[in-house]
Amino acid sequence: MICQELKVTEALGMYLFNQMVVGGVFLPKAHKISKDDVILFKQNNIEKIFVAGMENGDITFEAALGEVAAKLCGKNTAYSVGEDGICRIAAGTNGVFMVNEERIAKFNRHGSFFILNTIQPYKIVEADTIIAELELNLPIIPQNMVDEILYSLSGNTDMLSVHDISAKKVGLMYTRLTNDKSETRHFTNIVKRLVKDFPNMDLTFEHEYEAPHQTEEIANILQRALIDDNDVLFILPAQQTRCPHDIMVKALNSIVDEIVCPYLPQVNAGDFIIASKRGKRIIVVPYNYGNIDSSYAVRYIKQAIVADKLNVFDFDHPQNFIIPRETKLPEEMMTNYITSAGHDVNGKEARIAAVVLAAGVGARCRGNKLLVDIDGEPLFMKALQAAVKSKASPVFLVTGYQADLMEEYLDKVDVNVLYNSGYRSGIKTSISMGIKSVPSFCDGAILIPADMPNITKEHIDDMIKNFKKGKSKQVIMSMCEGKKINPIIWSKELYDFADIVPENAHLRPVFVEFADYTKTIEIKDKKEALDITYPLDLEEYAKSLIHINK
Repeated sequence: MICQELKVTEALGMYLFNQMVVGGVFLPKAHKISKDDVILFKQNNIEKIFVAGMENGDITFEAALGEVAAKLCGKNTAYSVGEDGICRIAAGTNGVFMVNEERIAKFNRHGSFFILNTIQPYKIVEADTIIAELELNLPIIPQNMVDEILYSLSGNTDMLSVHDISAKKVGLMYTRLTNDKSETRHFTNIVKRLVKDFPNMDLTFEHEYEAPHQTEEIANILQRALIDDNDVLFILPAQQTRCPHDIMVKALNSIVDEIVCPYLPQVNAGDFIIASKRGKRIIVVPYNYGNIDSSYAVRYIKQAIVADKLNVFDFDHPQNFIIPRETKLPEEMMTNYITSAGHDVNGKEARIAAVVLAAGVGARCRGNKLLVDIDGEPLFMKALQAAVKSKASPVFLVTGYQADLMEEYLDKVDVNVLYNSGYRSGIKTSISMGIKSVPSFCDGAILIPADMPNITKEHIDDMIKNFKKGKSKQVIMSMCEGKKINPIIWSKELYDFADIVPENAHLRPVFVEFADYTKTIEIKDKKEALDITYPLDLEEYAKSLIHINK
């Protein structure tokens, strides 16, 4: 792409960098300048103009916006590109708008000339409501720059989507301290506010519970409430929760599977807590919820109710810029209305998530082998990039030892990073964390050790291709020269048994109990099966790269 200011007589055949109105004539962005345009410029005393020239490998802004928008759009969304250089993305149905604000922020940090804004996440929208706007500042852009953006968006769930609202049964639990009229009025005020804040979420309040504001008493009543037919349980506390050792947190930790949102970074609402137990949502409402304006508490509650699975990384501090208005898609743009195709139109292909295991210390390699520089990037990025480029989606990277150093390399890769604080307890803890985070819509998960730098996206895709959608209990295992090796795919029915192939697999039978439903996929090139365990492995790998580069 060539960008320069030229005399209008020299701009013939070039493209306008910005839209213009000249002598009452509208010239859109990327308009190709003709002889008549040159005459028009001269008649209006325009001597010079800023233009762009197209080179080999360049595409127009319309084509670029279409490619990126198609990658951004998920379930129940559609997009249309306007002449003003802005692509409007709209809801395809009534529902709840879902997006991860951290991912939006990352896109805007590294999207270069692309800008993405959305409306408030988890807002209830009607069909054809604009939920996002995507702009490209350039009239022409090299295809390879667009490809970089598309790569950064790979390996994850849909960026923008609209989800149907399903009915939820709700329980209310009060923890009492004074048990007087003043406390009752306080609880009544919060309940009224909850009803007011979620009028269109199809919530049915069916059960009420009370417990003294004491750890054991709260835990006992909470356990009973979770046995009842409640999808969502709101807890209205008698006091604010001020620290991780407080009464409410201790009671929750004794019962729930995980606390995914331990607080909200807002004055007077910091005691907001979200937890889960076997798919049920437990929401501890801020003590002052009835008297504060907390749009983010409302947003997080909607997220907790609607989300397929609750994960800690979904509740990071929001960084999105919000569209200040909601408008319907203009009628003239409806003719260019492109619906999202999703990942699998026919529903025949299996959806496999990838879990890249990069938490270990690497003691036998005398240091963190995963951070060794290989061709300008750390070794762990090789396996991660293969996973991202493959058909696996979403992709999770489990970190642990020196996680902060690893994350420095992840800013341009849109993957879900999970930190395993118990990494010293062994790889089983990383596998468990990764598997637990895989969404329920996935049919299985592929476990990929990060110390396999030569693994290819083609092999991962071949494994996924051999996974039969709809068939229960499947294990797809790699094989090289008669030895069973990693990576390995586990179907969702076998998540409780998920493990990687041990390094001494050739010395004894591996996973005999799964033999009836195990299929092996051959890796023909032995180099592809390289698993770096010892310093010698690392030296040999580095030498092989030097040989290839020569």
